[in-house]
Amino acid sequence: MMVLKRGRFFSLRRGVLLGLWLALCGCAGSPTGSPSSRALAPQDLAPGAAVAQAMPIPWPTDHWWEAYHDPQLNALITQTLASSPTLRAAQDRALLAQRQADVAHAGLLPNSALDVSVQRDRFTALQFIPPPWGGSTYWNNTAQISLNYDLDLWGRQEKIWQAALDETQAALARSQQARLELVTAVVRNYVQLALVTHLQATAQERLGQLTQRAQLARRGYAAGIETGQNANELETALPGAQAQLETLQTRKTVLQHQIALLSGAAPASGESLQDPQLALEAVPGLPTRLPAHLVGRRPDLVALRWAVEASRSRIASARAAFYPDINLMAFVGYQAIGFGQWFSNAGSMAGFGPALDLPLFDGGQRQSLFAASQEAYDLEVETWNQAVLSALQEVSEQLLWLQSNAQQQVLQEQALAQASATAQMAERRFQAGLGDLPPVITARLQRLQQQEALLHIQAARQDSYAGLVRALGGGILDERAEH
Repeated sequence: MMVLKRGRFFSLRRGVLLGLWLALCGCAGSPTGSPSSRALAPQDLAPGAAVAQAMPIPWPTDHWWEAYHDPQLNALITQTLASSPTLRAAQDRALLAQRQADVAHAGLLPNSALDVSVQRDRFTALQFIPPPWGGSTYWNNTAQISLNYDLDLWGRQEKIWQAALDETQAALARSQQARLELVTAVVRNYVQLALVTHLQATAQERLGQLTQRAQLARRGYAAGIETGQNANELETALPGAQAQLETLQTRKTVLQHQIALLSGAAPASGESLQDPQLALEAVPGLPTRLPAHLVGRRPDLVALRWAVEASRSRIASARAAFYPDINLMAFVGYQAIGFGQWFSNAGSMAGFGPALDLPLFDGGQRQSLFAASQEAYDLEVETWNQAVLSALQEVSEQLLWLQSNAQQQVLQEQALAQASATAQMAERRFQAGLGDLPPVITARLQRLQQQEALLHIQAARQDSYAGLVRALGGGILDERAEH
């Protein structure tokens, strides 16, 4: 038995106290600094006159594309949501985030392990192993069950888990945003397909009118009542009209391929699409409670909000790393040289006790990690702030375009009605023998020009509606935004 002299005992005690004091000093050196960015409060932002004065309308439904009243479009969206690799990849990323949160949660629970080893060892005769084992070769066998539990006194592991949960929510919101982006892309490409299809019809009619006018000019030139220059000028327009038809056909095929690709099908399958029959019924306006409730409905903003919360949890975890932690450890098992008494009372072993984890000096690593977590938080907050401002701007912009398109459509319909009336008057005069055919063809071409302008405005209105729905977050709803 070892006996400590009084002086040596007091020296040992002072050494222990000094060690504890250094430990406390190491912990008290503690994290410094705080995040500098502050998140914008959407309800405090001025949305602008266009948003404030907009006609109140309901929020978009989850099947907002049905407002176009096109069964083929509805079927395409259904296929897209079921088959798109892009959407499935976004959903897989959300599942991956959930699995990572499960891993983080496991760190909060006790864990145990069974360790069994059977190995052939030669034991040295020059250490503590006595004969006959020392200097000989025997089986060295161990069977042990261990238990480990981190008390997580300061919540470091819990904050890591909380951050992982927040990231899971962000990933789910991103998958909803991917859904919204995908559906919007299908709708907008389909709107362009409808426009190109209608433009093909008007371009074909224009080519027919130009051909008829050129034929009249050639006959007039042959009869001596038209100049050759006039006939050549009229024939010059024909290749351009034919080239326009070729361009429109190419655009149509490209759009068909893009729609098929978005819907998760081979590009060539889009060529079997029927001509779109869109009939949009939408009133330019905005839902109430903007901009405050926009942040709960736009999936991209919801994702950024969860990302900010995850960064906040990481700051708390980095702060907790400065303080001591205690693990409770225990084990029980058997160990023996040879197999004869491996599981006997003589070969049994057990142990229990706490383990203190207290990093004292790390060259500033913990402070650097803590500062990095604050910078990451500032980055997420500023990203959120910019996204909120951009979202309000996008809503206002799409609303202005939709309102403008509605007004333009009314004016253009009046222009088309006037051009149609002029063409009908010219045809009646020609049928009554009071006029020639060339003025009739000219009036028809003018009517076609006004009709094409109306088609472009209608397509712009249909596209603006899809853009506004996207800006509002589609039909994705966070129920907490309603309270």
